Parts: sequence; structure tokens; C-alpha cells
Amino acid sequence: MNLNELTEIQQRFDRSRETNFPWSQPVTADDHSALLHNTVGLAGEVGELANLVKKFDRGDFPFAKLISELPGELADILIYVIKISYQSGIDLEAAMLHKLEENEIRFPPR
Repeated sequence: MNLNELTEIQQRFDRSRETNFPWSQPVTADDHSALLHNTVGLAGEVGELANLVKKFDRGDFPFAKLISELPGELADILIYVIKISYQSGIDLEAAMLHKLEENEIRFPPR
């Protein structure tokens, strides 16, 4: 499965759950509420990941628990990144490949 396929799945999921908040609403110059909502959500999920790593680092739980909880936190982050990209009209897969090409030049192999 590639990023474009994951994006299509997320779009279908969002459209099927429209309520008082339009989950699949596009971002425009006049209405950027979805961008604001999803950016705040993304920041919250990154905070949850950071908190998990912090708690592991200070010895609150073993490595096995960290590894078992990482996939869920990373998936939450990816969901918000996918939502922001499709609602903003960005092909995330193309953007990622372009960024990797830039990084090949910026960070040449040793």
C-alpha cells in the first residue's frame, strides 16, 4: 500500500463520518478551519508521542511497552498529516519523493 492509497482510505473514512464538523472539508483561502483543527490535532498527537518517550526515558515502563505503544501514536500522527495534505490539495507521496530528492543533494552519502 502506498501513501496515495492510504489517503483515499482516510478520505472515505472522513466522508462517511461527517457530522457537525465537516471532516473532509477542503482548505481554502477563505476557510482554513479544517487546517487549524487538524494542525492542533497533529500537535496534540506529537505531544502524546513525546510524552510516551519521556516516560520511557525516565524509567516509568520497560522498552517493550514503548515499542507496543509507538505504532498507535505514529499512526495518529500520520492520520493528521494525511488529512492536512489532502484537504490542502497536496499529493503527499509526490511531496515526500521530492523532499527525498532534495535531501539527496543536501545530505550527500559519506
